Amino acid sequence: MDISVIIPTFRPKDYLWACLTSLEKQTLRHDCFEVLLILNGEAEPYRHTINDFLIKNPELPCRLIYNEETGVSAARNRGLDEARGEYICFMDDDDIITECYLEELYRLASRDTVPLSYITAFEDGTTDYRPLYISQDYKQHHSRMPVLSARRYFNVPFCKLIHRDIISTRRFDTSLKNGEDSLFMFLISDRIHWVRFTDKNAEYRYRQRITSAYNISRSASYYIGNMIRCQYKVTRIFLSHPTRYSLVFYIKYILGTIMGCYRHVCHIKQ
Repeated sequence: MDISVIIPTFRPKDYLWACLTSLEKQTLRHDCFEVLLILNGEAEPYRHTINDFLIKNPELPCRLIYNEETGVSAARNRGLDEARGEYICFMDDDDIITECYLEELYRLASRDTVPLSYITAFEDGTTDYRPLYISQDYKQHHSRMPVLSARRYFNVPFCKLIHRDIISTRRFDTSLKNGEDSLFMFLISDRIHWVRFTDKNAEYRYRQRITSAYNISRSASYYIGNMIRCQYKVTRIFLSHPTRYSLVFYIKYILGTIMGCYRHVCHIKQ
């Protein structure tokens, strides 16, 4: 198995079918990849509905796995434990990818090089795809370049293909509800040396939903406390192997958590 696509899902709605359909339409041979759909939290009626969809779409190489523990990190960790692919690809259950996405990523991947795709965002219910802030780092050529040239791409686990040797036994921190993505990417960054960019038509399309977990409103003290926890955890990781991790990555991570907390707190005051 070449690629394992890991998708956590919790109380999914119709957007899940668009996500799975985009995987079914991949130009990469279907025997080269598997889709691990990790249903967490409540099992029914979601498990029954998903199984019905998979029966009607037998060409999609998908395994539905139920995980009692809630949380996107726990679901991704379960997916990593179950994955059989040489490479790992993360997706969110409400996002979609273009047909050549997996094939293009796989064409450029290697043990020490992470391929990155173009990424756009769209509002729920529209097809107006516009560049996400991460896209500012996108390069039009495909030659190999140092990982620091695409730092924004390592705030999130999606829009890339990661060799399982890079991840090894390391997992997402389930104690965090915000910031766990960027913390995981920092954790595994010590084994990522190079990046390459796919053709622009290999696109990850990020759905922006008002009801998504990211947009849940919480108190200012929650965001400040979460920022402090993230900074503490990333500092421990950095100091455990200061010669392996990038000081630039570390400093920008700290600054990023401060800015993220500031934006959330300002939004609450408005």
